[in-house]
Amino acid sequence: MTGSAWAAPLPDRSVVSVSGPERVNFLQGLVTNDVRQLAPDRALYAGLLTAQGKLLYDFFLVEDGTQILIDVAAAQAGDLRKRLTLYKLRAAVEITETPFKVAALWGADAAARLTLDPPEGAASPIAEAHYAFVDPRLAALGARLLYAAVAPLAARGFQSADAADYAAHRLALGIADSAEISGEICYPLEANFETLHGVDFKKGCYVGQELTARMKHKGGLRKRVLPVTGASPLPASGTPVTADGKELGSLLAAAGPNGLALLRLDRLAEAQTGALRADDVPLSVHWPRWLPR
Repeated sequence: MTGSAWAAPLPDRSVVSVSGPERVNFLQGLVTNDVRQLAPDRALYAGLLTAQGKLLYDFFLVEDGTQILIDVAAAQAGDLRKRLTLYKLRAAVEITETPFKVAALWGADAAARLTLDPPEGAASPIAEAHYAFVDPRLAALGARLLYAAVAPLAARGFQSADAADYAAHRLALGIADSAEISGEICYPLEANFETLHGVDFKKGCYVGQELTARMKHKGGLRKRVLPVTGASPLPASGTPVTADGKELGSLLAAAGPNGLALLRLDRLAEAQTGALRADDVPLSVHWPRWLPR
């Protein structure tokens, strides 16, 4: 193996467990992806929507014996447990918090250092931690690790990093995280869920499925989350993005000159080259290679 690889704990993530004999059917009727595709060697990316199709939470699903582990934003974990409990009714499931922590691992041969296959979603138990999986959204993001205490990864060649380092890596690839897209900020397809393997259009009914399918089949989204780069450090998230005095959307995330914005595609197409601004910072919009037009 050559090159550098990094491991960063993500203190803004928590892990919720859904256990019980009906756990698969229970989640299958709620989330955007096909939970039946979960396996010990395959993790999934998915979301839970409002009845009107807006994205409430996005998360990762891992099959772990008799439970399904949900890697979710820590700030949303309590609300997610409450909402799942409301949907529980008489289903034979238990919804609990776990002690597991989450780390992100990326860089040269990150998956191979964890003895994982390279495709998105490849998963496996790992002896010195608990479970590792290639990010189901995009393999270039690296892998994720669920662990209970300290994950001793130096022996596998990982250098220590922090959450800010991982955020910079993620933003450079144009990928949004939970704080930037969940909480009814946007619809899942606006957050690129289809390309990032977060929605299955063949699985049948789930909460918000009708509107999601309608947006898919009528064609042409009005808005989309896209990466942006400023000529200087970008202002704070929430800052409007404008062109010739017309608002196109707003910044969702910013780290130095790199960020993400939720933008009106029709107004973006009409904007003249070099006209985009966030406050007084000129910026450009990029269509990442992984996202088809």
